[in-house]
Amino acid sequence: MTGSAIERVFDLAPVLFLGAFAVLGLLISAILAAARGADARSAVKRMMEALLLTFLGGLVSRTFVSLLLAADRDSPESGLVVGWVFFLWPGIIDTIPYLLGKSLLTTPERLLWIATGLGAFVGMMDGIWRIHDWKGLGWLSFPLDLTWGLAGNTTGALLHLFNCVWAGHGSETRTGAHRYASGFAIKPGFAFTQGSVMSSLARGPGDPLYSHERTHVWQNRIFGPFFPLSYLAWMVVWFLPGMLAGAIVRAGPFHGIEKWCYFNNPWEAWCYAVQGQPRAAFGRTPEEQRLIWPAIFVVLWSVPFFGALVAASVLILAAVW
Repeated sequence: MTGSAIERVFDLAPVLFLGAFAVLGLLISAILAAARGADARSAVKRMMEALLLTFLGGLVSRTFVSLLLAADRDSPESGLVVGWVFFLWPGIIDTIPYLLGKSLLTTPERLLWIATGLGAFVGMMDGIWRIHDWKGLGWLSFPLDLTWGLAGNTTGALLHLFNCVWAGHGSETRTGAHRYASGFAIKPGFAFTQGSVMSSLARGPGDPLYSHERTHVWQNRIFGPFFPLSYLAWMVVWFLPGMLAGAIVRAGPFHGIEKWCYFNNPWEAWCYAVQGQPRAAFGRTPEEQRLIWPAIFVVLWSVPFFGALVAASVLILAAVW
């Protein structure tokens, strides 16, 4: 099965697609270099980086997904799990059809094409904006974004599409992340990070908020799909209790949800600690401040929460593979 899994990576159609996508990346990079007045040598280097990373990005992601699916002989179950775990949105869309015996986006063929297109797009944007430090962690961050961190970068690609024309991409290079000065955000005044893409972040490297958001980028790379899925699971688990807590302390249901689902989220508590920003400062009233847990409470609640998620993940994976 491994042999056939590798062979289909190099099918003619996806290879031609990647070649065309790589040329597109080269052209966009050339236009950007000309618009910014880059000298010929810098422009050529930028163009070649975009060309190579586009092609390699699609190839790496396609190979990774092909091997995952082949490990369970391309079963519908493995397709649904890969759709959830490494792309999120195809899994969400296909859950109900799967229960009815159908697959829309999580068939092997479609998942391979999703991986190919997504990997090429991520690689193209990385190359155009030259985010990876090839003298440092770039050799690690690039393949992680295209394999283990695919779930976050799927949504990160959507952020690129939403932001790329008008949100103002940061001019800094080799930082390991994309930064848009404005763009999509859940709440005004707050940045929003998915995968390697940081949105609505006006301040660049060296700023404490930048450190907060860049920590999210590496959380996605290190913890892979466990990061976005556990983040969402925390919000689901604490949504109703947070609403009730907000009503009990008379801060209002909205503030209860916001404080328990977001500010008390372990992933966010970690990043606020890196930022050096006390989370309690976001409670504008004594009632709101009561809803924000001390760090020790976050840790104590995290132990059973993450323990249960790990156990559930092991059971699911054992059942499928």
